[in-house]
Amino acid sequence: MVKPISPSFAEQAALTADAEPSSRDAIMRITRTGIVSSCNPPAVLLYGYLAEDMVGRAADVLYPPETRDHEAEILQRILAGGQTERLEADRVCRDGTMVTVSLIMTPIVDKAGAITGVTTVSWKVGGRRGVHDQVEAGVESERRDSRQAQERFDAKVDSERRESRNAQERFDAKVDSERRESRNAQERFDVKVDAQRRESRNAQDQVEAEIESVRRDAWEIQDQFDLRRDNERREALDRNELLQVQLQQAQRLENLGQLAGGIAHDFNNLLAVIINYVTFVSEEMNAATGPDWARRWETASVDVEQIRLAAERAARLTHQLLAFARREVVRPQVIDLDQVISGVTEMLRRTLGEHIELSTSSTGELWPVLADPGQLEQVLVNLVVNARDAMPGGGTLTIETSNVTVDADFIAGGSKARPGRNVRLRVSDSGTGMPADVIEHAFEPFFTTKPEGAGTGLGLATVYGIITQAEGDIQIYSEPGAGTTFNIMLPATTETAVTVKEHLPYQRSPKGETILVVEDEEALREVTRRIFSRNGYHVITAASGPEAIEIAGGYQGDIHLLVTDVVMPQMLGKEVAEKVQAIKPDIEVLFMSGYARRVLTSQGMLDPKVALVEKPFSEIELMDIAAQVLNGHFRGFKTIEGTLA
Repeated sequence: MVKPISPSFAEQAALTADAEPSSRDAIMRITRTGIVSSCNPPAVLLYGYLAEDMVGRAADVLYPPETRDHEAEILQRILAGGQTERLEADRVCRDGTMVTVSLIMTPIVDKAGAITGVTTVSWKVGGRRGVHDQVEAGVESERRDSRQAQERFDAKVDSERRESRNAQERFDAKVDSERRESRNAQERFDVKVDAQRRESRNAQDQVEAEIESVRRDAWEIQDQFDLRRDNERREALDRNELLQVQLQQAQRLENLGQLAGGIAHDFNNLLAVIINYVTFVSEEMNAATGPDWARRWETASVDVEQIRLAAERAARLTHQLLAFARREVVRPQVIDLDQVISGVTEMLRRTLGEHIELSTSSTGELWPVLADPGQLEQVLVNLVVNARDAMPGGGTLTIETSNVTVDADFIAGGSKARPGRNVRLRVSDSGTGMPADVIEHAFEPFFTTKPEGAGTGLGLATVYGIITQAEGDIQIYSEPGAGTTFNIMLPATTETAVTVKEHLPYQRSPKGETILVVEDEEALREVTRRIFSRNGYHVITAASGPEAIEIAGGYQGDIHLLVTDVVMPQMLGKEVAEKVQAIKPDIEVLFMSGYARRVLTSQGMLDPKVALVEKPFSEIELMDIAAQVLNGHFRGFKTIEGTLA
């Protein structure tokens, strides 16, 4: 049986104090886990257990079985920070007898404020007297002490109030004194301000006199400045006239470039038809050759071959136009310029002939440049041919390379090269040289000083277009009778140069794949269809982008490759490719173009992931790149930036 007894406030306070071992009450300490950690002699007498038998034993050995759960709840409540418990409970002694005790349970708190266990103070019911009387006496004593403390507090408050009134009176007197002092100080300040104002007016008069003197000096300086400005304006007008002339020349070149690009676009379509139809006719004629017709067919074959050669020369002409106009597709690579020169040196020697000596020199360890190696070879060939024609009686041609850092002084000397690291290519001949009026027009297309029929007038224009598109600069230094030097500056790159290797045709055996050809030029569309068909592919054709999209949407089988022109009236090739790929996600794309407009490249540079065959193309070229695309082995070219836009 466990009966709670609600203690008074005074009893609660008394119960929180630790009892000393000499107390007549049975005192035990119990850990948080319910184990007895200590007990005093009265506890040994009360319960019959020796101290060494009780310590370390579970405290519930003293509890009757029917009250153990309740006793455990009380213990946990106190351990959780609950109030002190006063109980009347039964306890089981060592000899099995029962004893009823009154007990008080209080928490044990360590220095950190944590509850580490419980202290129980017990006494046998009827065995302890006068506790209640003592507690009540203590309560009455506390009440008397409280009343006395209240009286002392009230007296202290009255004293502090009187002191506060006295302090307020002293503060008011001090404020009045400070106010009087402030008024006196303000009067002294006003007197001082009046004196300063008089001094300020005198100083202002002096300042105005000095300002007037400065103004007179400023007018004299302004007159000198106006005179110098007029001189600078006249010099600026002279420079502006020179810039206007240069701008007009650049605009003239740009207009000619646009014209060349437009002509090349249509011309390339025609050339593609000519080249491939000539191939068809030549093959048919060779197949039909018999004993009676051998001579006539042989003559016709020679004629057809001449047509093919003429068409190829015309194709090279369009590439020159596009290079000049900066409309040709550029496939730049990180290259060593010396390596490019080394690769074409023997060809250049054959071009010059035995009467001209060719020498090359380099400082070695050139910085790499980003450029199309094929175009740089074209630049070298054009300059060498130009030099050969300027030395009909023989001479020397020197090709030099070196690293150059372009700074402000270099630019002030007339160079338009990009500031910083550049690689210089210098081509010098000992030929007839050029007068100033020829140098002025040297880079214009179709301008030539050669006899009629001896040149197209596109050689130097092509060189100019290639170097400009590579963000480089080219300058001519020449005088009549003193030879000519072409100074070319190409910006260096921080990337590592790669070895330029000759491309070999890609071999592939067609497996009847389906090709969708989109070309608005009917004749070229038929040529493209025929090339794919005769090589074992199944071909579908469309004359426009919308038609191609409609065909792709209605075609039940797989379409393996989309071959589309880039520039078409109704829809550009890029948009056609996007819409067809949305319908046929697995389809590969090959673009055709002879005119690298902005719809095809970014800054004239082709993205390495974009497959492109340039017009006019031959059957071998078309089959080569189509095979690469279908096999997933398309070999792109390294670029700085640019996507199919």
